Amino acid sequence: MVLVEYSAGLPCSTDQAWKVLRDFGGIAAWHPAIVKSGIEGEVGILRVGAVRRLALADGAVLRERLIEFDDGLRALAYVFEESPLPVDGYRAEVRVDEVAGLVDRCVVRWSARFEVQEVGTEAEFEGLVRGLIVQGHEGLEGVIRG
Repeated sequence: MVLVEYSAGLPCSTDQAWKVLRDFGGIAAWHPAIVKSGIEGEVGILRVGAVRRLALADGAVLRERLIEFDDGLRALAYVFEESPLPVDGYRAEVRVDEVAGLVDRCVVRWSARFEVQEVGTEAEFEGLVRGLIVQGHEGLEGVIRG
């Protein structure tokens, strides 16, 4: 099992960061690797079980199913339904936490776990997934900063 974890701060409140992240189908607005995104089926319906379809710049398509969503904890989790990556059991989580004593700062905690299909490729895909997470965080920060 490969586990990738990444945490970094943002110059905004937890509510500001969560407002962007909770829009499960709107990831293309802030993630540079994603050129188009949306929720399949009933347009705009956000609920556990919703599937988002992501189009990447290279033409690849990902489908991700929302499996946990908690506005109170400012957290969500999803799994791959369809992916060009040769991995199994992919599960990702993101959570926004307060920074004690600072209302204009928060920490976003990202994690992903998965099994590789080909032995010996763990480091390669750990690096790839870490890079995608970092790109996403940097894109999120760009949207927050305006």
